[in-house]
Amino acid sequence: MLSKYLSHRFAFLLLFFCFSSLANTHTLFFNRPADTPQARFVIDLLKMAYKEIGYEMSIIDFSHQNALEAANQGVLDGQLGRIADVKEGYPNLIKVNYPLFDFNLILLKNCKTCYYPKLKSLAIQSSYPAAQSYIERHPFKGDVIKVRNVTAQLNLLTQNRVEGAILLDFMLSTKHPDFDQDAFHKQVLMPMQSYHFVHKRHEKLIPKLTRVLEKFDENGTVQFLKSKYNLTEF
Repeated sequence: MLSKYLSHRFAFLLLFFCFSSLANTHTLFFNRPADTPQARFVIDLLKMAYKEIGYEMSIIDFSHQNALEAANQGVLDGQLGRIADVKEGYPNLIKVNYPLFDFNLILLKNCKTCYYPKLKSLAIQSSYPAAQSYIERHPFKGDVIKVRNVTAQLNLLTQNRVEGAILLDFMLSTKHPDFDQDAFHKQVLMPMQSYHFVHKRHEKLIPKLTRVLEKFDENGTVQFLKSKYNLTEF
């Protein structure tokens, strides 16, 4: 276990020094998110915002499973979009206080009359903290199975290997638009918002980014980009 931890630390440090040597002080690096309309919107919006304050934003391929820890350690410069609760587990990440988009955390379950606290098992995605955050705030006594992606969650659910799955509604609709949700019982657990985070060494950029994003909201830029990606239910 110790050797695995040390190898991860070494990998993070190696990447950190590689990025430091390649990047100039006006380029910030973020990992490529899952390809959804929401992600494309966020990338476009933040690239414009950073350019407005004299910075470039570079999107790189990086393990999504390790991205939060890498950002917290400073290997990455932050996270493009995460829920506000991320700061509790990753204290070096600081939120830009402008909500990028709204979404719902939903529960799909096999049983109509059984509710969240009474379920025996749940499948959640390990790389998205929204479900884990909900479980921590709403205690769950059953088994929690963590998987890598939405497909694995739905496979467990359809095979009756779990009684429920907690998902991000936009990930479900993007990755599995033809999935028959009507075959299951759907419950909206709570509305949530996504925010941009930067590593604490870039804290000075937050007021500038906030002002630019608010300006883009006022002058119609945000709405234009929402329309571009057909995001009509923010």
